[in-house]
Amino acid sequence: MMKSGFLYLLAATILALLAIFLFIPGQHDNQDAAVDSLLLPGFAAKVNDVERVEIISAGNTVVATLLKNDDRWQVEQMDGYHADWPKLRALLAALAQAKVIEVKTDKPQYYERLGVEDVVSAKATGVLVRLTSGADSTGVLVGKRAQGSAGQFVRVEGSAASALLDRTLDVATEQLDWAAKRIVDIKGSEVAEVEIIHPQAGRVLVTKISADQTDFDLVGLPADREIQSTWAVNSLGSALSLLDLETVRPDSNIDWAAAVRMRVLTFSGLEIMAEMLETDGMNLLRLTASYPAAQVVDYVDDDMALKADDDVAARVTQINQRVSGWAYGIARYKFETMVKTQEDILKPVDAS
Repeated sequence: MMKSGFLYLLAATILALLAIFLFIPGQHDNQDAAVDSLLLPGFAAKVNDVERVEIISAGNTVVATLLKNDDRWQVEQMDGYHADWPKLRALLAALAQAKVIEVKTDKPQYYERLGVEDVVSAKATGVLVRLTSGADSTGVLVGKRAQGSAGQFVRVEGSAASALLDRTLDVATEQLDWAAKRIVDIKGSEVAEVEIIHPQAGRVLVTKISADQTDFDLVGLPADREIQSTWAVNSLGSALSLLDLETVRPDSNIDWAAAVRMRVLTFSGLEIMAEMLETDGMNLLRLTASYPAAQVVDYVDDDMALKADDDVAARVTQINQRVSGWAYGIARYKFETMVKTQEDILKPVDAS
């Protein structure tokens, strides 16, 4: 009798342990994804055929739609402005190379724990990346990063099983982060001359004789006035350094007649013409690059001179391809630097 009771107790214990095992997420899943296999088999061979990438967050909210147009990627929701190709390229490469290191749950009630629930839910914490090539479309639900180890949880749209990848995926959830935010980067050390022209308030001109000169000189400094500081003058030379957009729109249908204009000339001969306008609560800017004339430089030989000219011409083309036709909303502190008057740079007049 005791032996029978012991066997009954042992059987009950085994069944209980088995039940616990069956209901632990990730411990008993279907094998839609196999360990050490590619998340998207065959995707690497056709990654260059992708022509549309959608980033979708909770509530089926489209963060950004990236479209390929003649080998150039654009953000549909930003009037077709240039997409951040390095960021997109890195994401596509990561998806093409990503491997499954652990198969996780196939039970919808546990998806939320990993952040791989369908984004139709307003409470979804993951992001859907949908890749389209012709009539083919594949979606990857990118969930939470693993705690205590490398990797990230994902689930291929339409598949029951989730998986832990061998890497993390950089999927921005802000539209602006998918745009090429850098407008231009002209370092202060490159600049020889900056001129600001106000329609009603005259002009400001600062110059350097050579690149070795530490500070800019303010041309036309009145004999009875002083500059506030060398920084107040030097800041003009760095106005176009690391210049990023905050918003962007086509520059058509904007009246630029009242714009403040700024000319920046570098020692290499690159010239940037900028127009700044405050309108509709935005600090707008548009740019044009040019190479007015090949600079006469005392090079060792003509080949070096030609190489320098080619480099500047190529930079002009690159800048104009990026900025032509666009009006940029920029940070207020950058805008204020670009529209300074001479009075903004000089010490106030002593009232006495």
